[in-house]
Amino acid sequence: MQTTRIAVIGGGIVGSSVAYHLGGTADADVTVFEQGKLADETTAASGAFCGLWGDESPEYRLLKAYGVRLYNEFLAAPQANSSYTLAPRLGIASTPEKAQELRAEAREYASGPVEFVPGDELDAELLHPGLDTSTVEGALFRPNIGFLDATELAAEFVARARDRGVTFETGTNVEDVTANDGSVTGLVADGDYREFDAVVAAAGPWNTHVAGLVDLELPIRHTLGPILVFDPPADVPYDTFSVKHAESGVYFRQQPDGTVFAGHYPGGYDEAGRDIDPTDAPTAVPADLREKIRRVVETYFPWTEGARIADEWVGVRSLTPDGGAIAGWTEVDGFYVTGFNAAGIQLAPVIGHVVAEQLLRGNPTEYYDAVRLSRFDGFTDVFRE
Repeated sequence: MQTTRIAVIGGGIVGSSVAYHLGGTADADVTVFEQGKLADETTAASGAFCGLWGDESPEYRLLKAYGVRLYNEFLAAPQANSSYTLAPRLGIASTPEKAQELRAEAREYASGPVEFVPGDELDAELLHPGLDTSTVEGALFRPNIGFLDATELAAEFVARARDRGVTFETGTNVEDVTANDGSVTGLVADGDYREFDAVVAAAGPWNTHVAGLVDLELPIRHTLGPILVFDPPADVPYDTFSVKHAESGVYFRQQPDGTVFAGHYPGGYDEAGRDIDPTDAPTAVPADLREKIRRVVETYFPWTEGARIADEWVGVRSLTPDGGAIAGWTEVDGFYVTGFNAAGIQLAPVIGHVVAEQLLRGNPTEYYDAVRLSRFDGFTDVFRE
């Protein structure tokens, strides 16, 4: 049987998941190319929230369910120092208009244990030590939310992929992907040409560039994901909710070490920039966002007032037009792509499964319609042209 030579570009959690799912097959030789250190870019910058939010479509819940099952398997017998912290989410609104939007959201979806709580009832319905609800008009309570250590979770995939014979090459820059008559022939890495039968773009926000190497545009836009980590002046003797403030787009949570992790989500695909080169992204959170995030966090977690900033970074977030993920075949034979809508940690497992099934077995999988690139106008793939 002829061996299929497969290159995976990107050694974050998505590329590692793809490698894990591709590995262990006798007729596949898999190499992962990472320009820096494994899981040191987009994965490390992620908030790594995970859970069922209650507003998922049936198709999206199916995608998430694959990951929940696999993560439960990994966490039950970890090969790395993986952790999970349960942190129920309160989506809060400080204006009547946004509160009504949250109420409508609870009525429209409610595909899980999701509940709208009027602001004046929060003190009677939920224990919320550390959270000031005096200006909250309404809240959407989502109990099945938590967060993972994304870097260690990626290490779980890497360890298992290596056990399955996958090779990881770090500090290696892929400069070109070559194709002939519409089919991939290989790539150029650090000046050397290497033959491959298939190439998988799993490089997060760099995927738009990687796809461009084979003259393929992707329906992906980018926005900045600024993160601040506050170190409060005193410890608090309780755990509290993770919170997202509807009006500002600021979200924040208490960490196991007592710090507070806070970020900003500015909007969806229409508000995003066309393309952001991650190497050009700022390394420090802009001053106006820094003050905005601090103001919101201190309003609702008053015990953080005056907290020093212990750490900060700015990631690059990818967004798709319909808020869904992209995985698998493209119009270029042998070139496979991955893409997300700020949900790479949750969906990395199923994306790895889809790519592996399509590439190794020609199986579109039951998830095909939910993740196919060809669902967007102007895009085709080799399975559905």
